[in-house]
Amino acid sequence: MIHVEPQPEPPDFDARVRQPGRADVASPEGELRPFWRHCATQLWEAYKGACAYSSLHIPRGTGAISVDHLLPKSKRRELAYEWSNYRLACVRMNARKNDLEEVLDPFEVQDGWFALELSTLEVIPGEGLTEPLRAQVQKTIDRLDLNDDEFVRAREAHYMAWREGDMKFRLLRKYCPFLAKELIRQGVVQDGE
Repeated sequence: MIHVEPQPEPPDFDARVRQPGRADVASPEGELRPFWRHCATQLWEAYKGACAYSSLHIPRGTGAISVDHLLPKSKRRELAYEWSNYRLACVRMNARKNDLEEVLDPFEVQDGWFALELSTLEVIPGEGLTEPLRAQVQKTIDRLDLNDDEFVRAREAHYMAWREGDMKFRLLRKYCPFLAKELIRQGVVQDGE
């Protein structure tokens, strides 16, 4: 997981999502209709297609793009139609996060809080964290299961494609930004490559 810089809401967000959702929010027992889906493509574009939690590129056309509500809509109805509460997530990460609130916010995460063990490509807490922060990072890793076989294999496939020369480093930054940042941080690659 890496720091994700918040992006401004699209100019038509208010008209397409917030305004249609106002009636739903006003009714405390009513259903929240999924107007947030109207901005899923814009969310993907704003965040360059990278899942906020897995730090893997989400391919268009796969149905794998989803809008995660950082603060769950089941607990914070008033934020259901707010761009600032949305995180781009692959379907798997969105399902795992579900209504969990103890998962760290990618907007607040600082680079270095999460690290990669390059020999296994598993996500681990970064070095030098305070014990409470290290515990939060580990809880996020465990809750999101960031080291499940599928995610490790995805990181491995990108790593091997880059090492074998089948992928330029600039593409590695796009398709697996966390791995690319870790290769730079760990001195395997110079930042300008």
